[in-house]
Amino acid sequence: MFEVKKYAASREKNYELVGKQLTALIEDEPNRVANLANASALLNQFLDRINWVGFYLYDETENQLVLGPFQGLPACVR
Repeated sequence: MFEVKKYAASREKNYELVGKQLTALIEDEPNRVANLANASALLNQFLDRINWVGFYLYDETENQLVLGPFQGLPACVR
């Protein structure tokens, strides 16, 4: 279904491509968690020198950041 490919163009072209890929992944999906999950997966594949990429979401009831969608090594929950 999906084929993992190395980004082989210039840095500028690679960032342009990943921006277009991210737009295509999220533009028709209204669910924030689904979009953040796909964004973290794409960025994890794109950024080859990292071991974690993800998001912390603000929880108003607890007045703190809570771990959201991510790819990589385990992370602090709060």
